[in-house]
Amino acid sequence: MFFLRFNMKKRFFSLIIVPDSGTEVKTSNFNMRFLIGLFGVLITVFFICFLFIIGYHIKLRQEKNYKKAVSINKLLLKRIYKSEELLSNLSEKLKEIQNNDKVFRHFYHMNVIDDEMYMAGIGGHVIVNESDYSSFDSELQVKLKKFTYDFTSLEHRTSVQEKSMNEIQLKIKETMKIINCTPSIPPTENFRPTSGFGYRYHPISGIRHFHHAVDLGGSLGQKIFATADGVVISAKWQGKLGRCVQINHGYGYKTIYAHLSKIYVKVGQKVKKRDAIATMGNSGSVTGVHVHYGVQLNRKSVNPMEYFYQ
Repeated sequence: MFFLRFNMKKRFFSLIIVPDSGTEVKTSNFNMRFLIGLFGVLITVFFICFLFIIGYHIKLRQEKNYKKAVSINKLLLKRIYKSEELLSNLSEKLKEIQNNDKVFRHFYHMNVIDDEMYMAGIGGHVIVNESDYSSFDSELQVKLKKFTYDFTSLEHRTSVQEKSMNEIQLKIKETMKIINCTPSIPPTENFRPTSGFGYRYHPISGIRHFHHAVDLGGSLGQKIFATADGVVISAKWQGKLGRCVQINHGYGYKTIYAHLSKIYVKVGQKVKKRDAIATMGNSGSVTGVHVHYGVQLNRKSVNPMEYFYQ
């Protein structure tokens, strides 16, 4: 066993060791300064060991974070490569659409969008913020900047193309409206021309005059159709023309259907191309059953036979 004794006068500790075997008692004296120095050394060693352990754990964590960052960078690079491939395919498809856009614009006599307008887009030059990529390695930074630029550029070009397609769509709708409002079919089926457009001798008076329409023969009660979309502006008996229907198609076009048997429409009624508006007859001044069909463009009579497209 051992005992520890402190001498207040001489300011030292005595360590007394008493063996169990009864042998000689051993005494060791320790100066106070020595003990304080020894304690300081122990504290310093402990502090150094503590700092070493903390530093080691920090290093392990940094290495772990670095490996994780490298892994994330590799994964991001892989995804960027795939995204770049997809972006490239989308860009090629957009180029095809742009080429078709030029064809449509040429066809409809619209101003063609040049490449500079596509590149400018709606936002001008693409601005890349350097601070957004400072946390990535150099290779990934380059890829991200390029991808951001390409994506933003494609977004701008797509926006320009969307506006262009809307303009073309409106133009097509307007063109289709003009087409539908332009006389383009015969007013009846299974007809036979009995008198053409131009100068002729009147079948009743025998006087040479200008015939402002064509006469198409057929059967009594045979259906008469509107030759284009429009609005009925007259549906009544009209002197020598007998029962007569007039339709305003807009865009300067007007059609006349005369010598009718029955009239199905009334003034103000909207009609579509191929709508039945009347039946063929022999009303008015005629020598047989037929329809007197006339076409006017800007109040001037034109040859209806030139409008039998369909």
